[in-house]
Amino acid sequence: MLSCPVQNSASLSEACQLFLADLREWILACIDKHGDAPATNVHDQATYTISWPVSMRASDDVRPLGFMKDLRHRINARFEAEGRWRHGYWTMQEAHHGTEHFELFLGTLWRLDPADPETTRQLLDAAEHFGNWAPEIPPWFDWKTGLFRSFYFGTDGVKLDPVAAVNVPDHFRCVNIALLAHEMTGEARYLDLARLHASRWAEAILASSDLPAGLTADGAVFHQPGDGGERDPYRRTVGQIRLETQVDRAENFLASGAINALLRLWGLCDEPRFRAAAERLLDVIATQLNDPDAGPAADILGVYRRAAGDHRYDRLIHEAVERLDPFGFMELTLEPVKKRERRPPGIGKRADMPNWMEDGAPRRRNPILLAVAAEIAGDEQLAARAVDLARTHFRLAREAFPDGREHGCSARSVSAIARGHGRDNNAGMVTAVLGRAMEALGSSHEVEPSQWRRLSSL
Repeated sequence: MLSCPVQNSASLSEACQLFLADLREWILACIDKHGDAPATNVHDQATYTISWPVSMRASDDVRPLGFMKDLRHRINARFEAEGRWRHGYWTMQEAHHGTEHFELFLGTLWRLDPADPETTRQLLDAAEHFGNWAPEIPPWFDWKTGLFRSFYFGTDGVKLDPVAAVNVPDHFRCVNIALLAHEMTGEARYLDLARLHASRWAEAILASSDLPAGLTADGAVFHQPGDGGERDPYRRTVGQIRLETQVDRAENFLASGAINALLRLWGLCDEPRFRAAAERLLDVIATQLNDPDAGPAADILGVYRRAAGDHRYDRLIHEAVERLDPFGFMELTLEPVKKRERRPPGIGKRADMPNWMEDGAPRRRNPILLAVAAEIAGDEQLAARAVDLARTHFRLAREAFPDGREHGCSARSVSAIARGHGRDNNAGMVTAVLGRAMEALGSSHEVEPSQWRRLSSL
């Protein structure tokens, strides 16, 4: 076990500056450690850099961006030389893991430098396959049904199996790549694909009191074929999923970026069903705010609040924090416990997640929840406390864990704390706490408390 006292900063600006210094120190240490390392055979080896833009936007140092571009080149060169990539994408993968490098790492890199032609080329080289726009590649998508033909596909073709033919929330990762390609190019075909596939999901989510576990050409399914058995490729491939309860199913949409996609499509297409489907999922997710691991639940409610200008969940967030006494402890402890046999139910969980304790008792306050509550209330003191707590989580993770290059989705890495693990929808201590606070403070980091309150009401 590792313990660290929580330092209470005098202001939000000071809290951010201290956390930024720690984050920058880690980034430079990663560059020194991995700068000359060859690419590995890990599919998500680059996603540990996803939290870095929070630091990069506050610094003129070009080294992190150069490192990420070198990493992009080395990964591309290795996988193409080995024949694992052909025509810009995996020769065969599945919708969950195969999309991660492109959506998460290359998407982050493109947003950092949209003018870089190589990042654009690699992303579009992959994206053109999702709608069957490369005629020499067997089609992955059925435009008549609006569904993908399988959970498994690549530039070598599609695995046509009745069980694998069920579309699952992980296919929203394909939607997010299509939306990214639309943002990059303005081409309608990418938006058409995203809209068509997401429409099928929105209709299924709104049609029943039960959330769907999957989709077929005949409609929604509520239990996977071969559920839990030997013929269930979904459970075998994505070992962290649970589908038993409504919370489990809502969590699966959240972890696949589905709510973000639905809200993005609502903004682009102005179709109420996309917002309504997102709200249907959020209504379930909002019941988990009292779970100390459910930081991603609070974060996605904050995302919805900003996107829709709707404060419907504010009271639930306020009530969850009101019970917590955010300043009521002085020391945080990290315990890297033995991996559990199965992921616990709920939001923000993985089988390999560590335990956190406050003054020796189980953790009750998640910094992400406190950060969203501070934004809603315009409370700079609470925001500073959230950043200080997030920084303490990050510092302990640096002592206990590797950077995250070995397994991007693991809960036992510095990256897992910084940007979230594989079920956290990119909500971590850097991305969802420090990053949000920096946005509120502005680029000068000298915004007055009254301006902080004004920003929180936007």
